[in-house]
Amino acid sequence: MVKFGITSGNARLRLRAHERDGLDQVVRLFTGLPDGVALEIENNTKAALRDAREEPVRGREYFPARALPLILDLIDHHPVIRAIRL
Repeated sequence: MVKFGITSGNARLRLRAHERDGLDQVVRLFTGLPDGVALEIENNTKAALRDAREEPVRGREYFPARALPLILDLIDHHPVIRAIRL
């Protein structure tokens, strides 16, 4: 299972909560993004997963592990993320 999302609080606290939930590997973590970028990426990712007919296995942001490549592709190719990674 893969979980993606944003938080306006302490990312490490959220990650600890997810770890207690059985999610124990962080694949990508970006902090300090410009206003609106995280929400834009999250909304784009949800729309792409819907288009790919991927259904959440729990809640709104927990998907089967097979969705990870699509999620990473969308994140890694966002212009702001690409600029950060250069």
